[in-house]
Amino acid sequence: MSEEFSLEIKEREYFEEGIFRVLDKLHSDSAKFITRTNRQHFYIHEVRTNIKKIRGLLRLLRHEIGDESYSEMNDYYRNLAQEVALLRDDTSQIELLNEIKSKLHNPAVTKALDIIISQHRRNRKKAFDHFKQSGHAEDIKQMILSLQQMMHSLNFAGDPESFILKSLQHVYRRARSAFELTEFLNDDEIYHYWRKQAKYLTYHLMLLNKAWPNSIRAYISDLSLLGSTLGKLHDLNLFHEAIKNKSILIPDKQSREKLMRYLYNRRLVLRKRVQALGEQCFAESSDAFAIRIFKNWENSVMHKKHLKLFVGHKSNKEIQCECNGD
Repeated sequence: MSEEFSLEIKEREYFEEGIFRVLDKLHSDSAKFITRTNRQHFYIHEVRTNIKKIRGLLRLLRHEIGDESYSEMNDYYRNLAQEVALLRDDTSQIELLNEIKSKLHNPAVTKALDIIISQHRRNRKKAFDHFKQSGHAEDIKQMILSLQQMMHSLNFAGDPESFILKSLQHVYRRARSAFELTEFLNDDEIYHYWRKQAKYLTYHLMLLNKAWPNSIRAYISDLSLLGSTLGKLHDLNLFHEAIKNKSILIPDKQSREKLMRYLYNRRLVLRKRVQALGEQCFAESSDAFAIRIFKNWENSVMHKKHLKLFVGHKSNKEIQCECNGD
């Protein structure tokens, strides 16, 4: 990005003010990036990442803005993300195939992959040319700016107690449940879902980053590593499925077999890695997680500076965890 930007509320910033500042930055950058004509694949990646962060913040506010407002806004951003995703898919596969080439060092496989990479590059160029010439880039820019204005109509105070004891606990529970399912079901979609929930949890914790001790910041780092590793696994799964279904053809039998062996072994390694990270990140129940995070928040300097924000401050007993006995 053009300047350093941190997804966090500043130490001396009101929560509502900080959240809107972060949201405004994510929207304005996305509106600017979507119409860029240089390094388009890079800026599309930035737009996609920003939309994921915005959806993550929406989930954080869900218990304040209400289910109806949340569902309406989330639908808008989901549709926006789908519009942009088509422009990123070819780049993801190009990056993956170049990495496979560097690992295998096999001339026959390299030749086969180069053909596929060339096709992806042609597809990408065609998609970006159409995106620009059709005026769709400008349409999406205006959609982003309209959504930014809609965000400002939401009614919330940004109460950190609601964040931690409701929203954070909710997304942690979802991520932990997905992790537990991977132990019993070998399903690519579950890993993909787990990745999304882990990313949302990362964004949520990052928002209050100034409040956390080093132990929580280390946890955020582990979550971020889990998300990126699950992303690599997802790209490999998509490529493996494309070869298996013959939507990508590799005519040479030996090259195909060598490539499939590599994909099998690499996916196995990544699955073992995410399992280890999952055990590390989701060892405690969602109740225990929420209580631990909340105690860290209560003991922080940032918490003490923001107590005056809420009149009639609720006690621990008045705000109950959403406990489902997990």
